[in-house]
Amino acid sequence: MGAQTLGQEVAERLRRDLADGVFSLGEKLPPERELMTRYSAGRNTVREAVRGLVALGMLEVRAGSGTTVSRIDGRTALAHTVSERPMDESGLEDLVEFRLTLEGRAAQLAAERATPEDLDRIRERLTAYQNAVRQREAVYEHDVAFHRAVSEATHNRLFLDVIDTSSQLFQGAMRAADHTSEDILKAAGEHAMIAHHVLMGDAEAAGQAMRAHILAGNERRLKGTGEGQHRQEKP
Repeated sequence: MGAQTLGQEVAERLRRDLADGVFSLGEKLPPERELMTRYSAGRNTVREAVRGLVALGMLEVRAGSGTTVSRIDGRTALAHTVSERPMDESGLEDLVEFRLTLEGRAAQLAAERATPEDLDRIRERLTAYQNAVRQREAVYEHDVAFHRAVSEATHNRLFLDVIDTSSQLFQGAMRAADHTSEDILKAAGEHAMIAHHVLMGDAEAAGQAMRAHILAGNERRLKGTGEGQHRQEKP
């Protein structure tokens, strides 16, 4: 993804104002001309920004009432911010750091909280992923589905919301980590280890297995670009 558009930049500034309480829940936004002045932007740019936050559910357009603030929480804004990160080297490193925290904790909570139905779902997603690997089919939707099943077992909707909103970004990172069929087989083994520890209810081991998988994937990505070898050669 490239640089932000002016509309996205204004949307981010407006989002921060919502989070900071500049505009309160249920409050009507100021007239368009005032927003243009506040954000030093043209009419079309302001409209693009407002449409973006309407799509995220943070603003609502009501007939006869104008545009009002409908939700001020971190969930949608956080997921949007993650999904908008550029897929350059800096963005990929940020994603790895983010996933280590998010998914490492998700695996721990899944091991502690998973119901029998959750465990069945994790088994099914792992099997579908492994079948795709064996049949040399596209694996990345199955890959994300497995990670989603682990997050769903946390019974914390925030984990699931971020996975759902950022699935394309996650798939991009997964694709970047797989350069050979051997890489995919290694990833499949790592998925099986994560599932094993979640199914056994071992929270610490599940978290460690998830973090090890994410770090290993990043190492495979760096090795494929030559960056990993370069790092190893540094004194």
